Formats: sequence, C-alpha cells, structure tokens
Amino acid sequence: MIQSVDRALDIMMCVSDNHGKPLTISQIAEKTGLHQSTCCHIVETLTERGFLNKVSRSSGYVLGVYSYALARYDSFHRDLIDACSPVLRWLQNKTGYTTLLTNLIEGEKFVLRYSNSPDNPLDERGKLYRGSLYDTATGRAMLSSMKQKELKAVVDKVGLPSEEEWQDVGSFEQLCEKLSEVAKEPVVKIIAKDDPYYLCKFGVMFIGRKDERFALGLELKKKEAPKEEEIRFIEKNMLLAMKEIRRRMEFEKI
Repeated sequence: MIQSVDRALDIMMCVSDNHGKPLTISQIAEKTGLHQSTCCHIVETLTERGFLNKVSRSSGYVLGVYSYALARYDSFHRDLIDACSPVLRWLQNKTGYTTLLTNLIEGEKFVLRYSNSPDNPLDERGKLYRGSLYDTATGRAMLSSMKQKELKAVVDKVGLPSEEEWQDVGSFEQLCEKLSEVAKEPVVKIIAKDDPYYLCKFGVMFIGRKDERFALGLELKKKEAPKEEEIRFIEKNMLLAMKEIRRRMEFEKI
C-alpha cells in the first residue's frame, strides 16, 4: 500500500462522510489521525486538482467538482437501484417511514438509495453514503448470512462492535452467537430509546448477483414505542416489498 495515496483517500472519505458540511484542516487531521502539517499538504494538493473545494479559511473544505465528476457516467449498481427504487417508494408510502437499499462491501455498509419520509425524515444525505454496520438492522441482517471465516475477515478489518453499537458483544464468539439468533428472524428489528425518541430499525437481507449481500431497510423515530400491531404491519409490508424485489431481480436478471 502506498502511504501517500492511502492518506489522501482517508482525507477524501473523511470529508465525504461529513455529508456536505465543511471540515477545517484541524478537524480533518483529528478525524484521520494525521499530523496537521501532513494533512495540510495533502489537502492543498487535492484542492489544486479539484477533488476538494475550499469554502473559506474559517469554514474549511468540502468535496470538489472532480470528486463528483468521477461518477458522471453511471451510478453504482444502477440496474439494481432502478429495479428497487419503485419498491422503496411504495414501502415508504405504505408505512410512512424512510426506506433504504443497502450493500455490504469489503466489511463496510453502503446505502445505495433511500426514500425519505416527509413526515418522519431521518437525515438529508446523498444517494450513496457509508452507513453504520453493527447498530443497524440492515447491517446485522447482512452479517448474519456470513460463514465464520467471512465474518472473521470483517471483524479483522473493522473490529468488534462498541458497547454503544451492540451491547454484550465483547468477543468474536459472542458476535457469532448474536448473529445466529438474528439469522432466525424473517425481519431483523432494533428498537432502542434515545431520549426523547424511540429509534426503530428493520432489515431484510437478500443475495444479488455474484453472491453480493444487500438489504432492504426501514427506519423511523417516534416519541412512543411502536405497538405490536404496527410492528407486524411493517414486517408484513417489508416481506411483500422483498418478494417484489426478488421478482424484479429475476425478471431483470440482475
């Protein structure tokens, strides 16, 4: 691995993960673990080449025009996104909550597309972004289908979940035990209290071409815990949406 390239990519991902909000040199250095002078030289080069854009001296940097130009000819997993987008919108309209299409790549979860509920929005982000792995239902759903060797490779890369991400998972053996329980659920769900709201996350995993792992997700937040009737309603419609996605994948041969 070439160190300078690796550092430049770390900086690009750091700025990208801030979802359009500027980061200063000192903030980038802190987030990437780089010395500030090293960080400054790399940021200046990326800015000169148009991959970063300097908003102002005080505000910092955002992605530049050439970062977006790299993907100007096509979108990632375009065929799958085109097939799934109407289903995401249908599920969002049916339930009133935000729906997601996610992908597990090299131990990282990416959100390829989402349909954000106007009445229950979670975030305003781009169409493709890195998402949380361990503390989301889609992340757990995709991990639960892995064999131990595959899972060990993920853990070696990203580490075990923190206590905040998944309680009582302090070892690889405990993670395997938890995921074996998750694998038994038709729809994976996480319901957690985060004052003043309850955060509720649902996920269903499916396999795409070349054995790639994807998941359909649904997320909501509300001041009262969802009743069992609403949970069953969400699960029923997620399974219907998943059935339609599989039908479209077979039809389109995705």
